Amino acid sequence: MHRKILLGILVVLIIVFVLFKSPFAATYNYNKAKNLYDNGKAELSLAYFEKSHFANPNNSLNRYYYAMALSKSKPTYSVQKKLYELSKNNTNDEAAKLAKSKAFQMRRAILSEIGDNYIFNAASGTDIIRWDVRSFPLKVYIEESNVPKYYFTNIRSALSQWVNRTTFVRFSEVNNEADAQIVIRFKDVDSSVCSGGICKYVVAYTEPTIGSNNMLKKMTLTFYKTNPRNQKFLPPEIYSTALHEIGHTLGLMGHSEKSGDIMYAAQNKSSSTGTSYGSTKLSQRDLKTLVLLYRTKPTITNTYNLNSETFYYAPLIIGTGDEIIQKKIEEYTKYIKSYPQLATGYINLGGAYSDAGDFEKGLQYMSTAEKYAKTDDERFLIYYNKSIMYYNMKNSEKALQYARQAQGIKNDSSIAELIDDIQQMK
Repeated sequence: MHRKILLGILVVLIIVFVLFKSPFAATYNYNKAKNLYDNGKAELSLAYFEKSHFANPNNSLNRYYYAMALSKSKPTYSVQKKLYELSKNNTNDEAAKLAKSKAFQMRRAILSEIGDNYIFNAASGTDIIRWDVRSFPLKVYIEESNVPKYYFTNIRSALSQWVNRTTFVRFSEVNNEADAQIVIRFKDVDSSVCSGGICKYVVAYTEPTIGSNNMLKKMTLTFYKTNPRNQKFLPPEIYSTALHEIGHTLGLMGHSEKSGDIMYAAQNKSSSTGTSYGSTKLSQRDLKTLVLLYRTKPTITNTYNLNSETFYYAPLIIGTGDEIIQKKIEEYTKYIKSYPQLATGYINLGGAYSDAGDFEKGLQYMSTAEKYAKTDDERFLIYYNKSIMYYNMKNSEKALQYARQAQGIKNDSSIAELIDDIQQMK
């Protein structure tokens, strides 16, 4: 009886091999695909080219025409992804070169359709963080505080401009913080940002809360109540800063390089030597970048299994991981030169070096960030990142030490999972 079962399994395996992984399968599917392709049916040929590629991934001729068929097909999410993956083939043969060229052309066509934008900088490293548009209107909670009433008026006006200037952004104010996706808070500023009679500081900052499985839980926008000299911020400062930070809460995590954009890097930063309020109107580049962001498939969002063939494939749009990381290192290096006493810049720069695989340098910047950390949120990020870096360096003792310190600040599921992984490594 057992012999018959084993024989049956063997027969099934042979059939599967012949149909899907044999030279016969590769040749049969290639011929079918090539015939369809030669008759102007590129999209119909894709399924057969894929089967041939699966049967024999080393067939450069099949890969070449597969890349050609992909480039002539409607640029759906799947088509973009497959063409990009072909372009990264380690063989670097003619098929890979063609796929790379066609992927570049497809990227250029997509970006040309959108127009001038800064999506490369708007991503968070290699991650696309944004809300599922089906979640709109986003619920906003604004904390009660003893700040001037015009703080609230200008924040609400800034929310309204994002709604009025876009076709899809919507907000709904709620009275319960637990119900909110965007939480707006107020806190006292730390006077230590002043040195030598000069104070460099941000008016506000935004931090995402990301749970396990890359779930975006909320965005927290924190305004300082005053500047370090205990002076209230003026209405234009609040309004301009609110516009900028709301962009972050929507997923524009990085910054524009042009001063006319709301998301310009220096938009929400001030100095006692003089304050520039920045723009008070969303630019076309801001709006186009947001549209592109929300047409790109996110890696971090607030719903599970967010898929659509109408999405853009993020690596095709924003480039390779190495390109993004280098750009981020340049951006954060400039930031800490301008604001050397803010922990955020060092945290981001340390994270960028960690993404690049330079854990030693990443740890150095995290240690510098620790000297300037003022909040539990900053300390949590420092300890969590240090734990990840030591984990990647196979130093389980240090990794567990910093994971425990992070857990002491915020005991969420991501920390519990990290500690479990570290203990398994030990």
